Amino acid sequence: NIFYLFLIFLVGLSSDRIRDFSPLIRLLFQILITLLFVVNTQTLIIDVRIDFINQLLNQNIYLPIIFTIFCFIVLMNGTNFIDGVNLNTIGFYILVYSAILIVSNNNDLYIDKSFNVKIILFLIVIYLMNFFNKLQLGDGGSYLISFFTAFYVINFISQNPLASPYFAILILWYPCFENLFSILRKFRFNRSPLNPDSNHLHQLLFYFLKSKNNFKNIYINNLSTLIILIFNFAIFFVAISNIYSTKLQIFSLFFSIIIYIVAYIFLFNFKYKNFKFM
Repeated sequence: NIFYLFLIFLVGLSSDRIRDFSPLIRLLFQILITLLFVVNTQTLIIDVRIDFINQLLNQNIYLPIIFTIFCFIVLMNGTNFIDGVNLNTIGFYILVYSAILIVSNNNDLYIDKSFNVKIILFLIVIYLMNFFNKLQLGDGGSYLISFFTAFYVINFISQNPLASPYFAILILWYPCFENLFSILRKFRFNRSPLNPDSNHLHQLLFYFLKSKNNFKNIYINNLSTLIILIFNFAIFFVAISNIYSTKLQIFSLFFSIIIYIVAYIFLFNFKYKNFKFM
């Protein structure tokens, strides 16, 4: 597993260090590494609590592999997208691992709690280093943490089959939806999905807060992150109350997406007053 983590980190590091590193080549490397990892470790998503989809996933040996790779890729690139404001990515993943630890304690689920605590402590150290501008994640760090977390969450759900798989989707919804929504926006404006995007939610929120205050950029940056993390904390708080309820997880997921879209449209229209998003 460490070998694949190293490879995916190298892809991100290459993106950080090599100017004009082709997004397409980077994506192909991500797919290849994830394919090798999924096949060799048999880390597969085979239960989505929808009968006909489960039948497809269980009847075709290739579909679970393709679907799992798709989930890895969406999470990795979405995590890279949300890293646009200070502490956002690290703060989010601290929430993710904390949510897993809490539900494990509350529901007596199978998990290596000591390892989970070590991950949280490690992320807190990275958070503090990031806060004091001693370390930046970059693409390499974003790919690394998201790749490992995808594996960790899939493994957690597979070891605790009574837990709703939508709990896994919910705690990872933000970077995943950020990525998918970015692709939809690019199609909406006739742009290639591989082109860079400077209109992510956190960037629009930063612009809005900056226009309303005369604080230094670093303070606006941290405030933008704080607002997003508080929102995700509230969603997670509801979700962990019953991780066995698929209805609760789906409701929380749709509620998160609706709030995101409403906030996004407002912030987009605020920034581009003469060019409405919808």
